[in-house]
Amino acid sequence: MQSKIRDAALKLGNIDAQPVTGHNFDVWHNRWKTMSLGSYMASAYDPSKLSGWPLDEITIWVAIAPTPPIGEWPEGCGEIGGFYMCSRQREKRRVAWEKAAVELGYEIKSDVTLPERAAAIRAGLGVHGLNGLMIAPDYGSFVDITVLLVHAPPPPDARGPEHDLSPGCGNCGDCIKACPTGAISENGVDTQICLRSYMNWLENMPEEYYPKMGRRILGCDTCQHVCPKNAGLKREQPPADMIDCMKLEELLTKPDIDHISKYIKLYETSVKTQAVLAAANTGRKDLLPLIEALTGSEDKTLDRAVKWAVNQLK
Repeated sequence: MQSKIRDAALKLGNIDAQPVTGHNFDVWHNRWKTMSLGSYMASAYDPSKLSGWPLDEITIWVAIAPTPPIGEWPEGCGEIGGFYMCSRQREKRRVAWEKAAVELGYEIKSDVTLPERAAAIRAGLGVHGLNGLMIAPDYGSFVDITVLLVHAPPPPDARGPEHDLSPGCGNCGDCIKACPTGAISENGVDTQICLRSYMNWLENMPEEYYPKMGRRILGCDTCQHVCPKNAGLKREQPPADMIDCMKLEELLTKPDIDHISKYIKLYETSVKTQAVLAAANTGRKDLLPLIEALTGSEDKTLDRAVKWAVNQLK
């Protein structure tokens, strides 16, 4: 019985897990193909193409787990969003769920790139938010989604593509007003100017957006913090063992990547670049010598950020 797959998901800390059919995610794909980034997602919407299995032999299991929002990081620290602080835990949970399914006798396809939010909406685990995120009852948009592609006929209660057009979040517009770069509109999210996307491709960030980064190292939860659906969620304190690691003077000199990697995978150059911007955005003139020491970096993105920060602080 595939219900045992659900039981395994719940034992791993997920709050719900539901099956859906393996039909194409056309609604998601039609949104993405209008953007240049969508060209990289050509096959991600087609479960049969990804797996090589016939449609009637595919079940997609979708599970969600809470990722509580993080409260204010102490003064002088860089910031990491709550979703990313759970990234290692999320990966362990995914691997354990895959292993459990295999032990139950099912064939699965690992490391798939199916649209997780679209799958969760199809499963009825939440609705589409104007900010591009899925919003779940009781947990708002602060949830992690895990997808399991299983070689098995979908059970009778598996929901299909007729559920892909969710009613939406209500479109109050709070996230539109709050977005630092204006990436959110009534038509959805322009991912190319979202601050989170710029964190992936720092070399593409225009200098006019540098001040908008605040002291973020990874993650921008602005749209989530203003969302009424998240209003009742309790924020957790930043992990005590990460606070010292996230002090700007540490990030600018010798970031403890080994310790940080217990929570999230980050690269030293990108960490330093973000820390340089955070120091300038918080007026840390005392850190100017540490920033100037990074002048002439072989990484052109870091070097550009250093020149901008030095100019701002001087």
